[in-house]
Amino acid sequence: MSRLFVVNVLLGIPGIIYFWMLYMYVSQGPMISLGAESLAYNVEGYFSSNLVLGPPLAIGAIVWILVNVYLVSRRKRSGACQNATGKTAHWLTALGSTLVPPMVLLSVAAIF
Repeated sequence: MSRLFVVNVLLGIPGIIYFWMLYMYVSQGPMISLGAESLAYNVEGYFSSNLVLGPPLAIGAIVWILVNVYLVSRRKRSGACQNATGKTAHWLTALGSTLVPPMVLLSVAAIF
């Protein structure tokens, strides 16, 4: 389980950029369609933001999923992950440990 935590924390470090890109896409995209003219210079349209954000987000998600599928199969071969509860715990631990670096960064940013 420690390998799972370490690998997903390491994947969460570049994940900070992915979470920031998702934040920019979700928060400013709908604002422009609602008439917020001041934000129009950041996101120029739906197609361009998908074109810019789509490939990096897809690559990051694919890498994260493939690494965790490998870790599940490795744990399954060792006998630690035989039932559905073990797999669910694995995926929840993977998601939680991936969110550790962004939460640490946000905590440090809130303090300073």
